[in-house]
Amino acid sequence: MKSLLGALVVAVALPSLGGDASAATKMDEAGPLMAKAGPRHAVTLAKAKKRKRPASSGGGAGSKANTGDDSSGGDDDADKSASASSDSSDEAKEDAVLGTSKKKKAPAPVADDSESSGGGGGDSPPKSVESVSAKASPEEGSGEGSPASALELGLGAKAMFRQLAWTSDGRAAGLGPYNLTPGPETGLWFEFYPAAFGTSGFASNVGLFGHFNYGFGVATTLANGANMQTTFHDYLAGLKVRIPSGTFTPNVSISYGQQAFEIAQQQNMLDLPKLAYQFIRPAAGARIMFAPEIALDAALGYLLVLDPGSGADFIKSSRFFPKATSYGIDATVSLAVRLTGAVGARAGVDFRQYGLALHPDSTTRAVAGAVDRYIVAWAGLEVVLDGQGAGAGGDDEPKPSKRRRRHAETKSDDEDSSSSSDESSSSKSSDEE
Repeated sequence: MKSLLGALVVAVALPSLGGDASAATKMDEAGPLMAKAGPRHAVTLAKAKKRKRPASSGGGAGSKANTGDDSSGGDDDADKSASASSDSSDEAKEDAVLGTSKKKKAPAPVADDSESSGGGGGDSPPKSVESVSAKASPEEGSGEGSPASALELGLGAKAMFRQLAWTSDGRAAGLGPYNLTPGPETGLWFEFYPAAFGTSGFASNVGLFGHFNYGFGVATTLANGANMQTTFHDYLAGLKVRIPSGTFTPNVSISYGQQAFEIAQQQNMLDLPKLAYQFIRPAAGARIMFAPEIALDAALGYLLVLDPGSGADFIKSSRFFPKATSYGIDATVSLAVRLTGAVGARAGVDFRQYGLALHPDSTTRAVAGAVDRYIVAWAGLEVVLDGQGAGAGGDDEPKPSKRRRRHAETKSDDEDSSSSSDESSSSKSSDEE
């Protein structure tokens, strides 16, 4: 009987021992195969083995768990902790067999398509300094731009309309009214900002300006029908400061000027005194840019008249009104159009009016005052040279400052070093895997 029981035990033990031996043999054979397949295939095989293992061992574990449930009344928490410890021990064994670390590595940064130069896998070129400078230049160039020119020099033709009217009965005092419609003139005007050729700072907006007009071919017909020689001219020169602020550029100016209108005299006729106003003119104005090639200029000034005209046959002579005083105002509007390159055209209208206080007494004519009004329409061509940083109709864009360029270069170098470090980190990560 004992021999029969011993034979049964041996028969039952041999299959299980054979199964364990075959499993060990298979694991020994899988080790070299995993090593030859490489790390990635080894990881794949390990995952596949892990997925299969719970199914194979589930019966034994389950039977033990069921036995435990029957014996202890069903403790699920104990089963879960046992299963978790079994999984962790399995993972530790896999790490020991495969020689890999379960620590996750940071993925290599994905290259931006916009920075890559194709699908060849080469090094992506760094951002150019010009692209960064182009982003910086609009921020820096705002407020300085197209209105800032260095030189404007023009020549044109003008038509002057003049009206002189006495506030009292001039005929009774032997003074005749006067109208001129129109008188031809030739005109020259300029604005010059010397520092604008070398800088775009405050000094580039301080300049000189002025104009000179000369009349010709005009004769005045007196009351008796005689034609008398008539000459007229005016000039103005001063200092102007402009304040760039985008498309709207206000300016202030101070200047000195003179305007003369002279008619040759005849005795025993209605007299017309000569006038030669000398004045100081403070003014304020603005330039409005409708487009890079189109600009509107406007100005309003006050004329502080120093002398309305002294000397023989002038209004302050003993023949007329020695105590005469005067003041005036003027306004001008013009439209400039850049035709091509440095050549443009300009047309405008000027208005100027003087008020005369004659201060009569017992030795002078009984006339209290007069109004002397001038309206001039004009047009001509001009040469316009842009200053540094200006682009009034030009094709050049404002250049970034040296500080901006240095910042752009530094930023480009930092991006290059960051890119290279990322690439080295990525390659190192792949080598470790």
